[in-house]
Amino acid sequence: MTWKTGEIYLGTILLEQNRWTADKEPSYRVSDWLPRWRRDGFDGVELWENHAARCEEQELARLERSELPIAVYNSYISFDDGAEEQRAEAARLIRRLGARAVKFNFGPEPEKLQTYIRNWNEWTRLLPADCRLLCECHPGTVMEEPQAAAAALLAMDRCEAIVHPFHSLGPLADWFRRLGSSITHAHVQYRLSGQTFQRLNRNPAHIAGILKEMREAGFRGSFTLEFAEGTGQGEQREQLYEAALDDLSLLRQQLEP
Repeated sequence: MTWKTGEIYLGTILLEQNRWTADKEPSYRVSDWLPRWRRDGFDGVELWENHAARCEEQELARLERSELPIAVYNSYISFDDGAEEQRAEAARLIRRLGARAVKFNFGPEPEKLQTYIRNWNEWTRLLPADCRLLCECHPGTVMEEPQAAAAALLAMDRCEAIVHPFHSLGPLADWFRRLGSSITHAHVQYRLSGQTFQRLNRNPAHIAGILKEMREAGFRGSFTLEFAEGTGQGEQREQLYEAALDDLSLLRQQLEP
């Protein structure tokens, strides 16, 4: 389960129109797109969990045989007490699909942090030893502030962190100052001051500056295109994908040595 610096993955959630609905029922089969994503130059996929957990066996078998790596299994499992079966099922799918990494979130309640960490530690024993463990530092969770995230990671063996450099929670420098080399993955969604999603090439100088800051801070990780221009009401899958390809192209250019 190897990965390389600068790899760029396509997040299957990017094309999922039901990502924010109440039932979160998948609206397309990932396997139909895998050859296209591979041909267009993505290094792997970050698989939204319902694209595996809520599909038929035939689709799951196609994902298992995919020539494009399942680089990250994007999970929303709970680390509250009582969610053991949910966590065990996620671990089963991660192992079956050969996912190189798993992305997870903690809950929002600071008083439950030790519960989250305890259950996380127990859960990781169900995963392959070489599976990367990626904690998303996300708004609305106990990991949304760099100081709190850094303190929690001290109790989480071999855990790595995901940041959102183009839509950051506070100054990016604070995240690298607190978490340093623990930051190994980045979710790509370009929004300035909470505005609508934009293509990276709307402001290439700004993107170049952020990537330069990341390199100088020691970042040598991977990227997932999480959301793209056009995301939201009335979105069209093909248009979203065209925007994602533009983002892929600009990132490739900027990441070249």
